[in-house]
Amino acid sequence: MRLALLALGLGAAVAAPHVFTGIAAQHLLVVIAINVILVVSLDVLVGGAGLISLGHAAFMGVGAYTSAVLVKGGWPFPAGLLAAVVAAALAGLVVGVPALRLRGHYFSVVTFIVGIIATILMTNLVGLTRGPMGLTGIPFAKLELFGWSHTFRSIVFKTGYYYMVLVFVALTLLVRWRVARSRFGRALAAIRGDENLAESVGIPTYRVKLTAFVLAAAFAGLAGSLFAHYAAFISPDSFTFVHSFDLFVMNLVGGAGTFLGPVVGPVFLTVVGESLRGLSPALSHVVYGVLLIVVIVVLPDGIVGGVKRLAGRLARGGGA
Repeated sequence: MRLALLALGLGAAVAAPHVFTGIAAQHLLVVIAINVILVVSLDVLVGGAGLISLGHAAFMGVGAYTSAVLVKGGWPFPAGLLAAVVAAALAGLVVGVPALRLRGHYFSVVTFIVGIIATILMTNLVGLTRGPMGLTGIPFAKLELFGWSHTFRSIVFKTGYYYMVLVFVALTLLVRWRVARSRFGRALAAIRGDENLAESVGIPTYRVKLTAFVLAAAFAGLAGSLFAHYAAFISPDSFTFVHSFDLFVMNLVGGAGTFLGPVVGPVFLTVVGESLRGLSPALSHVVYGVLLIVVIVVLPDGIVGGVKRLAGRLARGGGA
C-alpha cells in the first residue's frame, strides 16, 4: 500500500505541470515544491526530536543571499547552491551550539529571536543585501555538463525548473526517510519521547540535537538557493518570522513525524490559500484562520495522522 501511494504521488507530481499548464498554476507548483523541502527539513526537528523551531526561514535566507551574491559575482550555479548549503549549515551550527543547551519553550523563544535578528541583519547590511530594496538581477540557474548547457528562464518557462526542484524534493525525502530509520533517527525519537531518559541510557542528546539542527538548516539553505534563482529577486520580507511560522503550521497540519505529512501540509495550505484569493483580504484571512483551527482541533495529529488513525479503526472493525 505504501509503495502504491508513493508511486501514485510521484506520478501526480511528474504529471502536474502538464495538467496545470497556466503560468500562475505552475508558479504555485514550484512554490509548493520549495516549501516541501523546507517543511521536510523542519520536520527533522519537530517530528524527529520534538524541537519547535520558529526561525527556520532565517536559514533559508542565509542560503538565498549566499547563492545569489556568489552567482552574481561569477560563480556557477551548482557552486553557489553548494555554498548556500554550507553557509546555512554553519549558521545552524552557530545558532544551535548555544540554543540547544535550552529545552522546551526556551529553545523555541531563542529560535524566534534568531529569526527576527536575521531579518534585521538582512535589512541593515545594505552593502551586501541592498537592504529593504532587495537584491535584483539574480542570474537564472544554469547547468553545464560535457558541453551541454541549459539556462532555466523561470520567469516564463517554469516546467523545467519545477522538475529540477522536484529532484531536490525527492533527495530531501530520501534523506528524511533514511534518517528516520537509522540509529540517529532512533536517538531523535528517544529524545522526543523523554530527553532525560534518553540521556540516562547513554544517548548523547546534545550532540544528536545539534546534528539534526545543522542538517535541517542545510536543507533550508538549499531551498533558499532554489528560491533565489527562481524568483531572480529576494528581499528580507521573504524570510521573516511569519514565513517560519507558516512552515511550522504546514508541518503541523500535514502531520509532524510522518513521511507524507510534510508533503501534504504545503500542498493543502497552498491550495486553500489560493482558493480564498477570490474573497476580500480581511475575509480570506478570517476563513483561513478558522479552517486552520478546525483542522488542528479535529485532526491533532495532522491530516496524515488522522488518515492513519481512521485506517487503523477500519482495519480493526474489518477484523472484528
